[in-house]
This record gives sequence, C-alpha cells and structure tokens, in this order.
Amino acid sequence: MYKPFYSLLFTTLLISGHLNAESIKIIGTTSLTVKTPAGMLRGEENSRQISLLKVQIDPNARQLLAQHAKKSLLSDPTDSSGSNTRLPQQIQLGMNGVPVLDQGNHGTCVTFAVTGALDAAIGEGDYLSQLCPLQLGLHLESNGYNPSGWDGTWGRHALSQFSAFGIVSKDQQREHGCGDLVEYPVTGAGNGQAMTLESYHELSESLEEKNIEWTQILDANEALSSRVDTNQTLNEIKRTLSAGNRLTFGTLLLDFDLGFVGAVGSNKANYDSWVLTPEIARDIYISGDFGAHEMIITGYDDNAIAIDDHNQQHKGLLTLRNSWSDAVGDHGNFYMSYDYFKVLVIEAYRIKATG
Repeated sequence: MYKPFYSLLFTTLLISGHLNAESIKIIGTTSLTVKTPAGMLRGEENSRQISLLKVQIDPNARQLLAQHAKKSLLSDPTDSSGSNTRLPQQIQLGMNGVPVLDQGNHGTCVTFAVTGALDAAIGEGDYLSQLCPLQLGLHLESNGYNPSGWDGTWGRHALSQFSAFGIVSKDQQREHGCGDLVEYPVTGAGNGQAMTLESYHELSESLEEKNIEWTQILDANEALSSRVDTNQTLNEIKRTLSAGNRLTFGTLLLDFDLGFVGAVGSNKANYDSWVLTPEIARDIYISGDFGAHEMIITGYDDNAIAIDDHNQQHKGLLTLRNSWSDAVGDHGNFYMSYDYFKVLVIEAYRIKATG
C-alpha cells in the first residue's frame, strides 16, 4: 500500500490549494485546430489539433494584468538592462537527452511538462510514464477533489501527486498497463479506465529514490495579485537555470488566431516566440477568452531577439520545451520574451536533482 504519510501530505497540499481565494481557476479545456506557418511544420501535415487549459480570471486580476501590460508596453522592448547583472547573460541547459513529447489533443500539458522536467533531472532519457499518473488521477478525481490532469490541473497538484505516490516508468506502463491502456492515446476522445492506488503502487518507485526534489517559485493562487513582483520572479528563474536546474511554468495565452497560438514573434523559426504586442496587451483587458499552457524553461538569453509581425524587436528570451511534438516551433522548442513572461506568467516550480 502507499505510505500514509504521503497520502496525508497530498491531502494537506490539496486542501490548502482550495482554501485560498482563487483569482484564476481552470474551468475545462479549449480545443483548437491550428494551421502552421510556412516553414514550421515539416512533412505533409499542415494543421493539428491541440488543447489549451480554459481559465476564468476574476475582474480585479484582469485589471491588474492590463495595468502590467500597459506599463510593459511603455518600456523599450529591446532594453534588458533591468536584468540581474551578476548572472550570466545566457544559459542553455537543453533537455539532457529527453525527446520532444506530444500531448496530442488532450489537456495534459501540465503532466507532460512535469514528467519532461523530471526526466531531464533524472537523466535516463524518456523514462517516465505520462499515462499512469493520469490514470491514477482519474481515480483520485472520482474519490476526492483534485482534477485528474486529462483536462488540466495545476503544477503543484501534479508534483504533489508524484511526491505522495511515486513515479512509474514507461517500461512498467507497457508491460503491465495503466487502467486498461498500455500506450498514451495521442489522438481520440477516450482516456480509458481509472487506475487504483494499489495498482499504481505495485508499479511505482519513490521520487526521493531518484534524488529529485521540487520547490515552488510562484503559485497560481498568488500570481495574479499586487503582492507579486514578476521582475523578481524572472530573476529567480534565471538564478535557478544558472544553478543547473530546469523549471516548469504556466502562462496565459490569448489571441489564438494570431501567429501560431498567439506566438507572433520569430526567433529561429516562423512564429516560434510569444512576445507582448499592443494587440495582445489590448486584448488582455477586453477579451475574456484566456487559455493557459504549461511548458518547461530550459534556458535564457539576455541578447536573443524575436521579431514580431510588425517588425518590432523584443530582446531577452526564455527558451522553452513544449509538448506539441517536434514538428512545430523550433523543432519542438519555443521562446518567450521577458516582457510577455512578466505580464502573463501564472506559476513556476523548480525541479532539482540532489544526487
């Protein structure tokens, strides 16, 4: 059986997350059929279906976002002088041999970002199952209040689940199955049957035994408040990367019809960068159609530049590993300008190898 202490820990973290006032909450998923820009998607396919988390943001938080966006637009997007000068100007950690993952048409970005970042810290390639924790999530959802992860969740919930109940390898998944599936269903509406705690425990191993720990930098319950200084958040992200550790993070996305899912900047490929433009800043306030997405931060470059569709330069980029396959973006990687990140980041967690 699973350890009672970890079960109690998981329950405590879960309850504490729901007791706080929610300025942002997940209310489902938004399915998009996206056409890819010329030169982005390789092969014969020219469109694909993806799902973003659909979120609801209270009016006060939206007004604060709009104020931050307006302030950011008044600054020079090519000036990154506000960065911490004691840190290196660039760090690129990569993914330690972990391939680009594909979440398909499900709202499972958080599970894919978390397992991808854990895999990079563990250093055994494409090791972790995404399917098994999602099937366990179906069981936890039916017996509690935590979402399964198939239609979205928060990073703290996914990480707490791994801390409480352990991880499962893809080899175990394929040999024994999880629920009634042996492979993650990249396409299709069904996600199979729930996996019980007992069945999961038989296949799982402790995250601690892999010498991995995670810590919070920014929680979604606090992100959209006046108490948070995202300049400090960005500097903490860069310090974490400089120390050799990757991060998972959540960001708001909007204006999905612009560029590629709102990414209107180009760094190494067409529309591979999310940057803050006047149109996006305007729609932060007037649009109620927000999506959210979770990715991995693998590096930064204070001097890197993305050029938007108005030929405006945005200097200072984070390097991101996405889970929309290696057929999009810069071979599966994307980028985000510092100004976009500071306005629209909603959570961030440090993943660290301790051994």
